[in-house]
Amino acid sequence: MKAILVGLGGRARHWQSACDKHPDVELVAYVEPFEASKKRAMEERGVPENLIFDSLQDAANAVEADFAVDVTPPAVHETIAMAAFEAGLNLLGEKPLSDDFEGAKRVVEAGKAAGVKHMITQNYRFNALPRTTRRLLDTDIIGDVGQLDVSLYVDWADNPGSHYVTEPYMFLTDMGIHHFDMMRYTLALEPVSVHALTWNLPWGWHQGDACQLILFRFENNVMVTHRGIGCTMGHVPAGHNGEWRYDGPQGTLTWEGFDMYHSLKHKADPQIREQIELDDVNPSGLNPVLQEFVDALKEDRQPECNAEDNLKSMAMVFGAVKSAKEGGEVQLSDL
Repeated sequence: MKAILVGLGGRARHWQSACDKHPDVELVAYVEPFEASKKRAMEERGVPENLIFDSLQDAANAVEADFAVDVTPPAVHETIAMAAFEAGLNLLGEKPLSDDFEGAKRVVEAGKAAGVKHMITQNYRFNALPRTTRRLLDTDIIGDVGQLDVSLYVDWADNPGSHYVTEPYMFLTDMGIHHFDMMRYTLALEPVSVHALTWNLPWGWHQGDACQLILFRFENNVMVTHRGIGCTMGHVPAGHNGEWRYDGPQGTLTWEGFDMYHSLKHKADPQIREQIELDDVNPSGLNPVLQEFVDALKEDRQPECNAEDNLKSMAMVFGAVKSAKEGGEVQLSDL
């Protein structure tokens, strides 16, 4: 399948490599309007000058392609998506779907109207911990989950002047979307409402709030908390995965570091404390997000993390921001 890579900044290096390694994908064009980024891509990554175009429209007119990979900043995701749909291209887009919820809804409707496949790169859910968790919860290993608690403590995004440092609520929106999407995936439930508090610590290097305590109410009255500090000066126990605890009537599943444990310690039952062997979720070694997208195109089906589904994870983000700004609980159906 032939692809156009849109954006030649730092993140493009990852997607160029993923496409080059995939046996069914060929990059036939690149899009980048800025000369410095063009030059860097040619010098450092061997991108042919004659295959770089200033716009997606120009690239689509010059080459035949099956899909585009959008690696541009969030502020232009809607523009790129609309150009892809107008050209009849399927789209694999870096998260977030948009930096604006109304824009995200417009993009979803435009993709549906164009009849194309549109997938968002929620790569965290393709890792072994969430995949194994989803499988085990489907077997009722701990019964029906009543509460999920997620903690994330990282020394996050300290590059001076970047949008991560200068824009409001970036810890919530950039890191939160990964975790919120994994909540939905592992629980196989949808969120109903959100109540969020955000703040900064005295030594924090972010202009926007980089600390948060969020309560989501999910279907079946499952309670889910997300607490985090994006400017910790201490131990980072589990990287950007965070530490997770699923509580059910038959015990807990916990993500501890990069391992998983099943525990049961009620006095009326035999005690259990066992490490779970994680599933081998990527035996091919190929980028799992790209593989899912290619498979969906071949099989003419909607990919996992398609844009319409991802809108539900986006609602969690924008609902949390609204709650943090206004105070009080926000019903996600009101967004």
